[in-house]
Amino acid sequence: MKIAAIISEYNPFHKGHEYQIRMTREEGNATHVIALMSGNFVQRGLPAIVDKYRRAEMAILGGADLVLELPAVYALSSAEFFAEGSIRILNALNGVDMLSFGSEEGELNTLQSVAEILAAEPEEFRELLRKELSEGHSYAKARNYALARLYPHLDVDFIQSPNNILGIEYLKALIRTDSSIVPFTLKRKGKGYHDLELIEEEFASATALRQTILNDGAIKNYIPQEISVYIEQLKKDKYPFMTQEDFKDLLLYRLIAEEDSLNNILEASEGLNHRIISNLSSLMEDDVETFIDAIKTKRYARTRISRILMQFLLSFDREPIEILRRKTPETVKILALNDRGREILSFLRKDREIEVVHNFGKRTDEFQKIDQKASRIYALKNHAFDPRWDFKGYRNR
Repeated sequence: MKIAAIISEYNPFHKGHEYQIRMTREEGNATHVIALMSGNFVQRGLPAIVDKYRRAEMAILGGADLVLELPAVYALSSAEFFAEGSIRILNALNGVDMLSFGSEEGELNTLQSVAEILAAEPEEFRELLRKELSEGHSYAKARNYALARLYPHLDVDFIQSPNNILGIEYLKALIRTDSSIVPFTLKRKGKGYHDLELIEEEFASATALRQTILNDGAIKNYIPQEISVYIEQLKKDKYPFMTQEDFKDLLLYRLIAEEDSLNNILEASEGLNHRIISNLSSLMEDDVETFIDAIKTKRYARTRISRILMQFLLSFDREPIEILRRKTPETVKILALNDRGREILSFLRKDREIEVVHNFGKRTDEFQKIDQKASRIYALKNHAFDPRWDFKGYRNR
């Protein structure tokens, strides 16, 4: 048995994801595939368009064998904590052989060289990073410029590509945790992550697919057939596909009622909390996207702002998030599995350091408490999702 893991969101699952799973089996020689997947809120600071249990079912239809939930503590964090939390969970399973991820670069050597620098953080690099930050750049851009100045042979565009960024963070986390998991990367094909255009015979971006689903457009050429049937059935059932705008009133209420608590969100530092509150009239008068546009600057990227807003909506300001991000959960929850997934569970039971559970118990730990809160808030806007499934289970294939 060779178990590969894929850290994912599947928002929604598409042919690019199917290709990655297939190539992980064919080129990576994996016999079994675990998808560690974000729950009802994803890393860009958005609610998932479809709830976590149905997305997990689609992942099984698309080729995954076991879908586990990535806790919201990590799923709604920056790339560094998103990656490190994921790797900690995979390490604790004590049975994952390989980490498969897509990247624009498509080969490990360059990604690995950057990851080694970032994992070690030499003093010369830290000094350059401080200088770039002082010039008003966002952390991501400041880091990229510092790397480019220290290592001129590196292409800044290469470092800034979204899947390369995540890939580097995965590799860095593997280094820092002294992991035995072997990395495996595939060159990302098709449209860029944020591209809104759908072109026949090309892999489409998740962003374009979400927009097309919301506009009731045709997506069957861009997603696996079984998943196309699944989504068409959701449409027939009047499933409420979720957007950031659906949570506007809840977010507006929290920002008005508890604006002083916003400064307890770790990423809302350096005056960003004041900038958010000072532009609150924009949220009252317009949509969430316009509100974020009013806040963003060269230093404050819209993804960071969007993530802060979702963190605040889920009351991250009331939780020990900084401590939790550095910890490994005691449990990880199953969202879906097939027969090969059951084989994985039988294999992992031998010496895993983390409990794999079908459902939350009567006493939830700190991670589960936040995930359950996320489920309950998501259910306020999605009548087709029942937060009690976290305790009762959904259905397995």
